Amino acid sequence: MHPLVKGALVAAALSLAGLAVARPRPTGPAPSAQAASASSEVAPIALTELPCPERHLPEGRACVPLPELGDLTGAPAGAQLERRSRGALFEVIPRRPDRPADPAVFVYPIADEPLFLRGFDDLPSEHSPVSLELSAVRGAPITSLSLEGQDGAAEVLATGRLVGTTVVTQHRVMGAAGPRLVLLVHGHLDAIAPDAKPGSKLQPGDLVNFVGDSGNPGVVSLYLEARLAREEIELTGLPLERLLDAATSIPTDARNVLPTR
Repeated sequence: MHPLVKGALVAAALSLAGLAVARPRPTGPAPSAQAASASSEVAPIALTELPCPERHLPEGRACVPLPELGDLTGAPAGAQLERRSRGALFEVIPRRPDRPADPAVFVYPIADEPLFLRGFDDLPSEHSPVSLELSAVRGAPITSLSLEGQDGAAEVLATGRLVGTTVVTQHRVMGAAGPRLVLLVHGHLDAIAPDAKPGSKLQPGDLVNFVGDSGNPGVVSLYLEARLAREEIELTGLPLERLLDAATSIPTDARNVLPTR
């Protein structure tokens, strides 16, 4: 039970317990009219004398409203949430309700059918609570994607060592509120394609890099993460680690941006 609801119920129960305790009947002579009047001023209020509206409970001489359960079950769809990953607190954008939930309907940067070592709604990684780990053969090509609503070519934004050998591409995506920049983080790479240099333009299907196990020895996989850049930040020229900083970009469920089959 939510703490706020539990607290309200406990307070109400204590109040009702106090109201239910009857004062002892006097055994002596009947009190005078003046004494009876004074006694009536301090007598407890009977429950039937304090009717409360629906979703209210009596507390003393007042009716206390119960909190709305709908306000306690989570943020509305599309809101930014906070999720904890290995002691770290992340601000994330969850899957929009208009986007498919089935991972199989999406296109990924590798040609083979994806095998998720860590997928949607699994335990988060130390890097991001909504990142993916796709198993693949070492050296398998990783190609550029055209994201949902993308306008124009993608661009290599930065390369280096972060999630193992890492390449970050940026994609201009049109949304209801206008264009936004989405970053795709490709990690655990075996090598970086010669043409995947910062500033390089990438068409859909262009080679970005190759699957490996850098940063995660012995586990050959592609680390994939989608992030929404904050509008006020200039991304060009930022160090790789700054691009994945919460002050620069926000992790988003990849299903919000991946193209469908």
